[in-house]
Amino acid sequence: MTNFDTLPDGHAPRPRILLVEDNDATRKGLSRLLAAYGFEVTVVLDGTSALEVLQTEPPPDFILTDLQLPDLDGREVARQARQLVPASRIALVTGWDISAEAAEIEQWGIDWVFSKPLDIRELIAKLNAPGVTNPAAQNPS
Repeated sequence: MTNFDTLPDGHAPRPRILLVEDNDATRKGLSRLLAAYGFEVTVVLDGTSALEVLQTEPPPDFILTDLQLPDLDGREVARQARQLVPASRIALVTGWDISAEAAEIEQWGIDWVFSKPLDIRELIAKLNAPGVTNPAAQNPS
């Protein structure tokens, strides 16, 4: 049996993030920042591309999706991603006030909502908090 806690070089695997963002500047800046914090980042521009990645690759540890996308919205990406096994942690990033929809957030399969402008320290703290990464993805049986 393979030990998934460490890579062959002795390092722990980097948590994987699927970033779904259509804004060019935001996408480039956030992906670079997340990579600098030690995450392996896959970037897509829209919801359809996100769902294709989720169907063809192992589930990422985290999905960060913008609410407003050119095709599907982030809620639909979250609803479909919630069916993944093992489950990913899902964050919705938005410039819109969705407080009126707070009761529905759990139904969408969203773990966190981050408002724009994004507080990077808050995001990184959530992603690095003990127990938030997907243990099944790190230690498959």
